[in-house]
Amino acid sequence: MIGKAIAALILSASMMVAPVAPAMEYVGDYRVTAYAYYEGDGENYYTAGGYTPTPYYTVATNDEFDIGTILYIEGIGEVQVQDRGNFDEGIIDMHIGYDPMDSFEDTTRKVYIVRY
Repeated sequence: MIGKAIAALILSASMMVAPVAPAMEYVGDYRVTAYAYYEGDGENYYTAGGYTPTPYYTVATNDEFDIGTILYIEGIGEVQVQDRGNFDEGIIDMHIGYDPMDSFEDTTRKVYIVRY
């Protein structure tokens, strides 16, 4: 009898805790381009934000977004602004590791700021 009561209490408590979905704020359509390790010093360099770049997660922007900002790019997923680039507003440059540049399609995509 006590076992069933404890199980019911645990089930009840677990149902009260729901995951918190992030809030996403649409910020516009951005041209998404790519850069790779061979444009820097291979894997042995740090981004402008002090991060070691992670392929398909690290992105560079101008100062439009703060370093550390989490973005959601339609069709790609979550990325983080970890680097800076000397380009116009409306461009997000994605780090693609060692993949060849022609493997990444330069497209315009919807972009959102993610807030947890």
